[in-house]
Amino acid sequence: MKTQTNSFSSRDPNTLWKMLRDGERNGLEGLYRHFSEDLFRYGCAKGYEINFVQDSIQEVFIDLWKYHKSLQKADNVKVYLFKSLTHKMYRESKREKKFLTEDIESALEENFYIESVETQIIDAYTDENVKKKLANSIDALPMRQKEVILFLFFEKLSYEEVSSLMGINLSSVYTLAWKAIGSLKKVVFLLSIAILL
Repeated sequence: MKTQTNSFSSRDPNTLWKMLRDGERNGLEGLYRHFSEDLFRYGCAKGYEINFVQDSIQEVFIDLWKYHKSLQKADNVKVYLFKSLTHKMYRESKREKKFLTEDIESALEENFYIESVETQIIDAYTDENVKKKLANSIDALPMRQKEVILFLFFEKLSYEEVSSLMGINLSSVYTLAWKAIGSLKKVVFLLSIAILL
């Protein structure tokens, strides 16, 4: 009997993870549908080429199915998948030396939005030039600061989850976020003035 896609792809990630561990393909497919876009945005923001990111995501899910019998219960499925993709891309890029050679500005403009106190104002503003300027400013941040901003505001992870995912202590996450927001404050301030005017 064919299972309807919508019935399992909308389930809680922990339920899908259990289904996967129990050998149900629907669990794997549900996790893929639930997290593939987030994983893609993350991979592109890390600076890898689009095809490489897509291939890496596929390989992560192939490995999940291949080793599903030995998977442990995940405290946070999303963090587990982000870590898996990070390790997969790092290993593959080191082996193949396939880093990003094209501009990811379009991926940022199409896929990223920020939900924070400072940038809710920007979301309401429709000027494409302003959005492009903000995207460029985020893209220009040092990689670790950019990662923290991506996780906190794009992926909506907690500071504790970011700490676990990046393998750094909590105070370092706060420091990186503070530095990144400090760098973006000038842009945010100018955008706020533009909206008010």
